Amino acid sequence: MFFTGSRLFYDRYRLNSPKGNFQLKLTPEQVIYQFAGDIAKVFPIFNQLPHKFKLNFSKRVLNFLNQYAFVEKENVQLTNAHKVTVAASYIKLTLGYRQYLINTFDKVVVYPTAQYFPHLDETHTGHFNPKRNAVMLALDEFEHDIYYNNDGKDLALHEFTHALCFEMLQTYAKHPDAERFKKGFRLINEWMAVPQNKAKIVQSGFLRAYAFTDRLELVSILIELFFEKEAVFKQHFYDLYVYVGGMIKHPKIK
Repeated sequence: MFFTGSRLFYDRYRLNSPKGNFQLKLTPEQVIYQFAGDIAKVFPIFNQLPHKFKLNFSKRVLNFLNQYAFVEKENVQLTNAHKVTVAASYIKLTLGYRQYLINTFDKVVVYPTAQYFPHLDETHTGHFNPKRNAVMLALDEFEHDIYYNNDGKDLALHEFTHALCFEMLQTYAKHPDAERFKKGFRLINEWMAVPQNKAKIVQSGFLRAYAFTDRLELVSILIELFFEKEAVFKQHFYDLYVYVGGMIKHPKIK
């Protein structure tokens, strides 16, 4: 039997079946009307965007809610507004991608507060578990981080970045932006490997100590700072700022 047809059809990136369990049936216009204030908690410029950009962002939020399930644990009180806000956090991170949904998780598991994870023998406010295809978040920490949205910490961004790394850094990753992501990841780590660069960033206190745990924690914390400490990041560590933004194809990085 002869092979016919484009090889790209078989190699292209395709999403797994949707698992979403969001109950409201909304249009992008209705998302703007009902949840603009909630989206602005994680994406402060949302209300200043032209309407067509708001519609695009809201459509992406709805697609996230259709693709991924929310799982409530320990009697957590999770509202529709919480779910939209979590979705908006992810959409903010992946705004530069055309293929912005990924397959390394299919659910967001939400606890009321920090949890002990036996397989890690540690207590965490958030965790990405690729074996369970789950991003786990503590609601109290998530709410704290979006309320204090310029303190350099954002739990949802951090854990979603771990999921994105797991997707993009696979040896045979099929995501259309995987090579760009890998290049950015390499440039970040090469920058950090230069002794004077590392000394400067350590002495500045710009990175919290946890960033030096490993390369994945470093990247997740740099993503948090890219969004929450943009002005300082851009002023003092411009090359690193460009590498981080370029890795996720952020629209601000040309």
